[in-house]
Amino acid sequence: MKIVDIAPYFHDKSGGIKRYLLEKSSYLKDKPVEHVVILPGRKKNLQYINSTKVYQLPSFPIPMTGGYRFFNSLRDIKEILRIEKPDIVELEGTYLPITALRSLEYRLVVFYHADVRTDLSFVPLTDGIRKKLIEYTINKKLSKADLIITPSKKQEEFLRSYGIENVQTVNLGVDTEVFNPSKRNPYINNLLGVKEETFKVIYSGRLSPEKNIDLLLEVMSMVDGVFFHFILVGDGPLRKKVEKFAKSYPNITYFGYISSKEQLAELYASSDVFLSTSNSETYGLAFLEAQACGCILVAPDLELETQPFKEFLVKDQKPESFYSALVKAVNHQNFYTRQSISAYIQENFSWERTFSRLVEVYNGILYEVI
Repeated sequence: MKIVDIAPYFHDKSGGIKRYLLEKSSYLKDKPVEHVVILPGRKKNLQYINSTKVYQLPSFPIPMTGGYRFFNSLRDIKEILRIEKPDIVELEGTYLPITALRSLEYRLVVFYHADVRTDLSFVPLTDGIRKKLIEYTINKKLSKADLIITPSKKQEEFLRSYGIENVQTVNLGVDTEVFNPSKRNPYINNLLGVKEETFKVIYSGRLSPEKNIDLLLEVMSMVDGVFFHFILVGDGPLRKKVEKFAKSYPNITYFGYISSKEQLAELYASSDVFLSTSNSETYGLAFLEAQACGCILVAPDLELETQPFKEFLVKDQKPESFYSALVKAVNHQNFYTRQSISAYIQENFSWERTFSRLVEVYNGILYEVI
């Protein structure tokens, strides 16, 4: 089997899709599967990650996205597909090229990493036009793929509500060897310059409007800096705003973007709570990683598989609700809580499980037994 992944949303400081592809490459390196990835770059380039062949093609920057790019021409992609002769072509979070890349030579799969409703929610459109664009994307683009893979059942149900039948859910996972409570740094308080009894709250993710960063900062401004210290990790179009805000509050430490899984795991394992105000997650990979390290998750209740502990989830978008959930979470944080949260994630989510299931799905569509 040969798989080609096409991923516009992949660069030095990108998040979930990049993690998915790197973990996929690692899983497939000793499997009887050829793996090829096509990415946007500044110029043509060819390199290898593990045993994965990685093509970079000329592309243009997408404004206001914090570094994302898109391919100059789909002809370059089609030429690579002609040369590689894949069995499966998987589009990662991009939907408009679906009809242009359909072919009888391979099966076209779309991984629904990005919710079309979220993508369009920040575009200045009337509700009527936005609704028509959502319907167009689903009925005229997504429906033309041979298979759509969603990371959560909630997204599968949404697509099925539009009459899409060729959709299956494959939950994403976590590297359980890296993300676990043993990575806790005993010197974290010295690093942050805080007292031993200070509660540490972390947010790690993209700094962009769809993540509701303004609300996150508002919640942080409400909390007593004597008892709470916030750790911010990430990059994106709102980086300068976050940097400026962090400088105004001594109980906030901004680390910027962290590419190392080990470094990120250390910060998660050294924190008490993961705080997110984003109501646009299709899955919440960071939720998994933080909880695998023992953090309590405080976030909007998005009915996702990555939110198994409902007691600390928030039902509305009021800053006071997040504040109350945060206080409740730290009052329940202890060694037993950390270990039980981590154990549940470790047992039920892993990249091994994700990709073994994914290969089953690929084989199913190749032999038409979905």
